[in-house]
Amino acid sequence: MSLRFLEDNDRFYACDANNKEVAEMTFIRVGKDKATINHTYVDPAYRGRGIADNLLDLVVKRLQQEEREIIPICSFAVNKLAR
Repeated sequence: MSLRFLEDNDRFYACDANNKEVAEMTFIRVGKDKATINHTYVDPAYRGRGIADNLLDLVVKRLQQEEREIIPICSFAVNKLAR
């Protein structure tokens, strides 16, 4: 499985070898020092491969670089970041 992980304005996403978008995680910057992670989606054919974990790592790294407090809203981020 060859995926590319890309960043857009307020999201990270994954594309397969055919350039089809197969997963995404979106976030919203709030003020100068906070951000919410509000949505995670992985195409059913690609689930169970750790793609959402990779996206979460990328989002968290980006928001930490910006020194933002992360407020998870989507259930995936809430569960993962609670650990």
